[in-house]
Amino acid sequence: MGTDAWENWRAFDAGASELENILDEHHSDRAFVGSQRAFGPFVISAILRDEGDVGPALLMHAGIHAHLGAELIVGKELAPADSSAHHGGIMSDEIAALISLELGVRLRYAGTRQLSLLHDGDPHPPLHFEVSRLARPGRRGHEQIPRAMSRPASLDVLGRLPTFPRVGEVDQIELVRAARAYATALWWANEDPNRAWLDLITATEIAANCRQTRRTDSVDLLRDAWPELWNDLEGSDAELRAKVAGRVSPQMKATRRFIDFIGELSPAPPEPRPEWEELDWTEMRDHARLIYAHRSKALHAGKPFPTPMLEEPRRDPNGAIQEAPWGKTAGGASRAIWKKAEMPMFLSTFEYIVREALLRWWDELAGPDGTAHEVPQAQR
Repeated sequence: MGTDAWENWRAFDAGASELENILDEHHSDRAFVGSQRAFGPFVISAILRDEGDVGPALLMHAGIHAHLGAELIVGKELAPADSSAHHGGIMSDEIAALISLELGVRLRYAGTRQLSLLHDGDPHPPLHFEVSRLARPGRRGHEQIPRAMSRPASLDVLGRLPTFPRVGEVDQIELVRAARAYATALWWANEDPNRAWLDLITATEIAANCRQTRRTDSVDLLRDAWPELWNDLEGSDAELRAKVAGRVSPQMKATRRFIDFIGELSPAPPEPRPEWEELDWTEMRDHARLIYAHRSKALHAGKPFPTPMLEEPRRDPNGAIQEAPWGKTAGGASRAIWKKAEMPMFLSTFEYIVREALLRWWDELAGPDGTAHEVPQAQR
């Protein structure tokens, strides 16, 4: 069972006739540019508008060539339960999320403007609907992800989206889920940066779980993924260490997958680099380990990410974006104080790393016949 966009695209490519068509609106805080593009059954056009406030940005005309509804009865029997392709959205959410990930800009499905109803070669007069304008989350004039407002919002540079129907059935579901989590993080970053951290980590976990192929001995896994516990066991006999490693290996495997994904697919540092508070790119695996520990505290203990990691980055006079919080210590609400080692980077830095890693993973899924390429610095 594939996602709706994937199933519909492949049905179109196979020559299936159109059953109905829709015209959907996607909203953004960016003004999109570029020529009208056709991606299989989806024809996407930019709407001329002002930039800044959220409003209609893209129109997507989609021909429906596949039966996308769930078949509850099969051969007079109830169909077996199957939610393997479920991600909480519809076909237009899928396309919007994939575009948001590829371009690194905010884009969200807002509603259907026009609906043809089912037809068999003789379309009915369409039904027309009003689409309410979405609101931009967060305070006006504040931006957690500055690159989301400077990357090209152009249909002309969409090179990965055409590879989507070539991704395998299982992998494309995970790609859509990861894209949806990334797009949600980007959309809500200014309203709730702590939520954005968690969504970006979720997007990474989805991709890491899909990609992970390494099998590691549990003792080696403990030494690498949980060095603090390994050090606590120093002096213990090998049997005890093996027993402890076996008990905690399920938790460590999730951590290891996350660390491996970031460590193996993280991009080169962005250019230009800031004059102060650069992230040490050589310690990426350690950064990933710490971030995953913050994630666990946020989800299981209700302890948000350190306040300095939730603040907006500054720009240097040369345009470089601050990568990490200032100083050797920093404070926050409730008289909290954090050491520099506890707050490795800003949300904006992590978004840059996660998006580039996800794009490289997408290229892997598309295979050698896809359009794998490095994202130019100007588009990062």
